[in-house]
Amino acid sequence: NPKLFARDRHVCAYCGKRSPEDDLTREHIVPTSRGGADSWMNCITACRGCNAHKGNRLCEEVGMGLLYLPYVPNLHEDMILRGRRILADQMEFLLASVPRSSRLHV
Repeated sequence: NPKLFARDRHVCAYCGKRSPEDDLTREHIVPTSRGGADSWMNCITACRGCNAHKGNRLCEEVGMGLLYLPYVPNLHEDMILRGRRILADQMEFLLASVPRSSRLHV
């Protein structure tokens, strides 16, 4: 979950609220009980309130839309998302290989 929350910048995909990790959950866009995969493309960050409201339903069934789309991090993004100590020059190198569209760019 920490890598997912970092990918999504600790922002709920439904309401847009930024929260600490303790208040976030891994949300499956298509619930696993309804055939959804536990994959980068089916998982987003959600606050506890939005996750509870959506429950075991599809977004369309509860009128909830996504504020951003999930994506699969590339190798360099994955290294950054692991949260290990990265030296400044190493971070420069890694960020140079991260697509401009990535949420890791501030």
